[in-house]
Amino acid sequence: MNNLISEKLKLLPDSPGSYQMLDKDGKIIYVGKAKNLKNRVRSYFHGAHNAKTTKLVSEICDFNYIITKSELEALVLEINLIKEYDPKYNIMLTDDKTYPYIALTNETHPRLIVTREKRKRGIARYFGPYPNVKAARLTVTLLNRLYPLRKCYKIPNKECLYYHMGQCLGPCINKHEMDYTQYKNKIASFLNGDIKDIISELEEKMNEASMNLEFEKAIEYRELINSINQTTSKQKITINDLTSRDYVAIYENDGDISINIIITRLGSIVQNHQTIINCYSDIEDDSLSYLIQFYDLNEKPHEIAIDGINSELISKYLDIDIIDPKAGKKKELLDMAIYNAKFNLENKRNIYKNTVLKKLDTIEELGKLLGIEAPERIEAFDNSNLFGEYPVSAMVCYINGRPAKNEFRKYHIKTVVGANDYETMKEVIYRRYFRLLMEDSKMPNLIVMDGGEIQVHAALDVLKSLNIEIPVMGIQKDEHHNATIIFFNERLINIDKNSSIYLLLRDISEKVHDFAISFFRSTKAKGFFKSQLDDIEGLGPKRKEKLISHFVTIDNVKAASIDELVESGMPEDVAKRIYEYFNS
Repeated sequence: MNNLISEKLKLLPDSPGSYQMLDKDGKIIYVGKAKNLKNRVRSYFHGAHNAKTTKLVSEICDFNYIITKSELEALVLEINLIKEYDPKYNIMLTDDKTYPYIALTNETHPRLIVTREKRKRGIARYFGPYPNVKAARLTVTLLNRLYPLRKCYKIPNKECLYYHMGQCLGPCINKHEMDYTQYKNKIASFLNGDIKDIISELEEKMNEASMNLEFEKAIEYRELINSINQTTSKQKITINDLTSRDYVAIYENDGDISINIIITRLGSIVQNHQTIINCYSDIEDDSLSYLIQFYDLNEKPHEIAIDGINSELISKYLDIDIIDPKAGKKKELLDMAIYNAKFNLENKRNIYKNTVLKKLDTIEELGKLLGIEAPERIEAFDNSNLFGEYPVSAMVCYINGRPAKNEFRKYHIKTVVGANDYETMKEVIYRRYFRLLMEDSKMPNLIVMDGGEIQVHAALDVLKSLNIEIPVMGIQKDEHHNATIIFFNERLINIDKNSSIYLLLRDISEKVHDFAISFFRSTKAKGFFKSQLDDIEGLGPKRKEKLISHFVTIDNVKAASIDELVESGMPEDVAKRIYEYFNS
């Protein structure tokens, strides 16, 4: 603890507020809230902590705080600051894993669709969420068979097959006003769990068709009834009422918080959300922060049953009723959530011991071998081309010894002509790290080149020009093409093939090589595809891209009819020229 922190601790008020921990660069690395700032902030610098909090405290060089009137205001401020600064040690939820809804659009001619977009008032009526997108699509397909809503995204100029099958009212040819109210009401009733009327109506039609000896039609109605029963039986009713309710269990052990949320809608369990987060403040504050972000991204229920923290703050912030079930089905579901929260944490710890710890040990060993800190973030590069044609490069990222696929990047080479590995690597390294500088993004702790001295020197030259200091090593292959030699700091280091370092580096080398090769093949295929079309008048780059996207291979283009070419987005005259070019 430095002198600045010691002096600031003496001045802390006995008031609620939000505090921000800063690192040596003045960057916010953790945001918390406190009922009493003096007690909470002082607790970080006095007494023993678990390993994760100890690591956080070791990086704190200063702190700031904002006094608020109440703990609720402090919580609101904490959430806003987390969204603003995305601190290293806070949980920051994103909306890339939201579950799909079924939406009944409010268009003049409505459609029934599956969507993951955030709910927008007035655009559509939403039902869900559905944890299983396949089940949601199956339900939409079934309802589209039952009710004649519009199926086309854009209304065409002529009737389609759905109109002739009686599954669409044909707004494309029937220009008069249509009333969809009865269909919309029946769909809403079905999606709200009431299938009795639909089943009764279909059974009546089935019996009528059978009486009229229309057996094919009767069989069709029977199949529809079976489909409805199969679709709805997958979500068994667990609660007699139709209130939307979440059952939240929070369990903490040795610095880890396990959160399990059982989500019920219309009496059915539709989703089970599980996560484990680190505890840097206390169980209540960190859990509240997570839950509030979770409900900012997902639909709020009418009620929450919660175990593990005081529910008053979350009730005020989210404006949701909190219940405390003592018996019956609701208590059973809350107990199920509690059991799963504990079980998930035990499971995670077993997996962590067997896999993650081994990976962390390996990067620690690699760091010691190279004489640097353990490289938590490694970025590796490789090039690929065919005698200088279609040159590409690829980068893979490993975090704590494991591939982080969402961080992988591909590069088309723009400035280098011919097969020049040194200049190619310089271009890619410059583009990658100049961009990270401009965006103030996280830099790697180690750069790995899938190659030796030439590639390493290319990277070091560029980093020096950008005034960036990052260790760079190369993975050289032996005569059997095994990655057993490291080039680092102008020296060669042999690696034992039975060591964990060898296994990690081999994995990185194979991953970046395969990623580069696969990108090269795709680029080469597109280049070949386009070159086959170069002599056709009216076929520019954008139209070539449309053909690639639609037909995938040149053989499919050659075999396409004029109508099929028009369907891919080609004007009719261009479609004729393409057809004649390949069929003359």
